[in-house]
Amino acid sequence: VGTFEEEESSSATTKRLEDFRVPASSVSRAVNGGCCEDAQQYLSDRVAGDEAFLDLFDRFVAEVALPHVKRSLVASDDGAGVVEEDSPLTFYYQRPPTLRLQPGPGWAKVKPHNDAEYGHQNGELNFWVPLTDRSLTGVDLWSETSFKADDYQPIPARFGEAISFHGSSCRHYVDANSTNCTRMSLDFRIGVQGF
Repeated sequence: VGTFEEEESSSATTKRLEDFRVPASSVSRAVNGGCCEDAQQYLSDRVAGDEAFLDLFDRFVAEVALPHVKRSLVASDDGAGVVEEDSPLTFYYQRPPTLRLQPGPGWAKVKPHNDAEYGHQNGELNFWVPLTDRSLTGVDLWSETSFKADDYQPIPARFGEAISFHGSSCRHYVDANSTNCTRMSLDFRIGVQGF
């Protein structure tokens, strides 16, 4: 899939994900002489097979993402919620998450889309977790504010933050990475029974 850029100093032991270099063959499809499909499968297999990572991911979902989703569903004082605080809810989440790499410099970006175009159901909430520093990659998630609003706005999440949005209905994309750094992120979805 790629390698880390050689360090200037042999004493440096810290590697930044932004310095991971992906060869052109890993982003070109087989029909064009590349191995993109094999690289994607390799990444998926590595994420799915890393039990320590998946344990950490499960903790993040249970301790951060699910409480966020429940809070957004609970009836508030203004009656805007759809469930009561003590109502039992069953959640489903994508496990493993998807790891995405966007090497730079590149001109390509994913076209604006909503996930329903790829078979996802409307009751899912998307989570996008940047693993690299947006100030180094210049890449943000862009989303429209509501279904077919066509009013794309960047959501400038920093490393250590997560974005949740309704990606099944709201079209979204990431902009092209024009830097020499690689952009990496995780994404996954959470569904709630009955929705």
